Amino acid sequence: MKTMKRIRLLKTLAAVLTAAGAALAAAGGAVQLIASRGGGIPAVITETTEFDVPRELVVITTSMPVTVRYGDTETVTVSYTSSLPLIFTEKKGMLSITQDDSFTMSLFAGSSEENGITVTLPHKVYELISLSSSSGSVTSDSLSADTLEFSTKSGDLKLTGIDERASIRTESGSVYADISSFSGNMTINAGAGNVTLIMPDELSMYLEFLTESGSFTSKRFDKVYHEKFGDAAAILGGGRNKLTVNTTSGSLYIY
Repeated sequence: MKTMKRIRLLKTLAAVLTAAGAALAAAGGAVQLIASRGGGIPAVITETTEFDVPRELVVITTSMPVTVRYGDTETVTVSYTSSLPLIFTEKKGMLSITQDDSFTMSLFAGSSEENGITVTLPHKVYELISLSSSSGSVTSDSLSADTLEFSTKSGDLKLTGIDERASIRTESGSVYADISSFSGNMTINAGAGNVTLIMPDELSMYLEFLTESGSFTSKRFDKVYHEKFGDAAAILGGGRNKLTVNTTSGSLYIY
């Protein structure tokens, strides 16, 4: 059965609209109510809530930074500071966390630096973990899932403890990935953002770097072949597994 929860902000909204009078509600169009920090309504709200452990976790935000990590907990703990409502949906083993983009009446005026979601998970291998944000950053710490997906438009990605199964995509944000093991093929799409990869010490890899104006820097490879523009191909340790990195103007650094 589908369960949907909204944060207490909606109750606050109803109270303020009632106090403001029917004339404000009937004015039409999008209305923005900004609360002063010195007033009775806080600029942002901070909440922590818990959920049963799902098989799949999906987090989608427009501007809020997202951090997901393991912790010593038996439930999923979500801590957040937000100036817009969040929607939590539990359905068929999936926990979904999203920003409510349809909410056009903003009571709180917290800056984007104050907003953020931190999800702490019990240690286990999940079926799916998918984290995405438009302009917010995405940070993950040693997560394990059959399918790992990370994406942003302009936000940065900071990923530690991942392997070749992770899907990594950004349009203009930078990518920092500490890859703990690499035993298969992997593709990273980074657009205009730079890509920095920390690879395992033991590595057999063939690299294909495709870019319009980016550059490639690394001292780890046995052979590096530079082609037109900034494209590069490189071989390390026999080249058993393939890494493909695509950018437009972003550069690639491998350590």
